[in-house]
Amino acid sequence: RQCASRFVACLAACCVARRGSEILAHSRRPPPSALLAMPLIDSEEPNEWQAALSSYPRALDVLLSKKQDPSKLKALEEWFQDPKKVSAQKAALDRATLSKIVEWKLSRGTFRPGLLQKAQSNDEATVQEAYRQAREIILAEQSSETGDGSVPQALLEAAAKAVKAMDKSLFGVGPATASAVLARCFPGTVAFMSDEAMLGCKLFASSAALKYDMKTFKRFNEVVQGRARALNRKSGRQDWTGDAVARALWAEHVLA
Repeated sequence: RQCASRFVACLAACCVARRGSEILAHSRRPPPSALLAMPLIDSEEPNEWQAALSSYPRALDVLLSKKQDPSKLKALEEWFQDPKKVSAQKAALDRATLSKIVEWKLSRGTFRPGLLQKAQSNDEATVQEAYRQAREIILAEQSSETGDGSVPQALLEAAAKAVKAMDKSLFGVGPATASAVLARCFPGTVAFMSDEAMLGCKLFASSAALKYDMKTFKRFNEVVQGRARALNRKSGRQDWTGDAVARALWAEHVLA
């Protein structure tokens, strides 16, 4: 009888230990939602992208809350998104507008000392001519279509040439700044390659690894313009541009 009692006690102890191990193992597993979660850039669901894009104002508020003078970025954002201002820039770019776009870029992203002063040092005629060349390159290829919903190679090449035209002609205007200027008016051809959007595209593993050269712009623009075309194809509408995709990625990264 004593042996039987000991056996039962031992069996019970083993069951408790085994159950404890199962509970501990289960607690270490990620929740189902985490297993299903994926980076936004991998999603093909228009609703998920729309939710991210709709969160842009909230992401901007988060950024504004970290600023000593939030009124500056708020005013610049309103100016940058103003349809009348955008329409005016589509025809021509002057030095004052270029400088203000650089201010917006620096306020919304990583501040780089001296960049604004470099951009402001360009003379009026040079700014206007560089933009005129870039604009003509884009307009010449905007009607390009492949017929299968993919991004026309000619359009991607035109985007790169337009960015390069500004990059090589203007002091203090690299591919990232040039993309900000052109994305404002031609979002279906050029997307602004912000740090946050590039990280969201998984082009780089960390901020320290980010690059801002033409090779990076080409890769980035192809990814976001391609995703925009895929979303339009799935939704049956033409709501998405590469720059809208980039803004959704920016919002997702800021709110993460």
